[in-house]
Amino acid sequence: MRHALIGLAVLGGCAVAPVAPVEPDVLQQAEQVLIGACMSGRGLRYWPEPKSRTPDMDRFPFVVDDEEWARNNGYGRAARKELEKAAVPAQNYFRGLPEGKRRAWLTAYHGDRSAVLEAALPVGGTVGHSAGGCVAQAWQELYGDKARWFRASRVTQTLVQMRIGRTQADPAYGAARQRWSACMKAAGFTADTPLALRRERLADQEGGAEDRDRRAATAEARCATSSGLSRTARDLDQANAAALEARYPAEYRNARSLREAALPRARALIRKSLIAEQGEETPS
Repeated sequence: MRHALIGLAVLGGCAVAPVAPVEPDVLQQAEQVLIGACMSGRGLRYWPEPKSRTPDMDRFPFVVDDEEWARNNGYGRAARKELEKAAVPAQNYFRGLPEGKRRAWLTAYHGDRSAVLEAALPVGGTVGHSAGGCVAQAWQELYGDKARWFRASRVTQTLVQMRIGRTQADPAYGAARQRWSACMKAAGFTADTPLALRRERLADQEGGAEDRDRRAATAEARCATSSGLSRTARDLDQANAAALEARYPAEYRNARSLREAALPRARALIRKSLIAEQGEETPS
């Protein structure tokens, strides 16, 4: 779950799914329904969090390699702007609360320090989260065991970060990235890495930025193919994912089983929520 100040920040997010996805959108939507109901029960408003605020990064964690998508979307600037726009009502609501009410909102959402959930990470150390509050309550209702879910989700998120780091640190990836950079230079774009280019483009706020995004992203996608970077990243990532799952099989099984068991509850919650919304919209 993303820890958020009504969608102002994301904690513990990752570029790709931590385990083989089990209808992650359904689970995330159901979690948001539960958090919203909990906050409403405490007399507080809540706007559901989107699955991600950087959908372009989720789709292309290493390099944009879909030329058609690049021609149409550039670096996903329009989608990011829509997500920012959708967050404005929540931001305005929170900022408009008196100081004491803001603290109450945060405590209701995150919980307090009276009880803590903990997870030991594969890289060492532990992370914690309050066992109270609406986030933890949603985990309990959806997954049946908030402590077990917190451990499973945080461990597998860390394993994803390890997987991406291993892929990017591999010499084969580095060599392919250098070929990609040379290709981009020949196309008129100076960039050492795809991420650096994406950041540079999204920082451009001048008129015509989206057209420039599309040109750069299209060149990136072409070079991703011709340089072999796309194929190299995909092959390395798959190999690293398999290696990590073989090393930590219990952790992956645990997360997967919790997700699978939660699906029927998630689907039922979403159906109930949609029916309730339709009822509210029906004129009396």
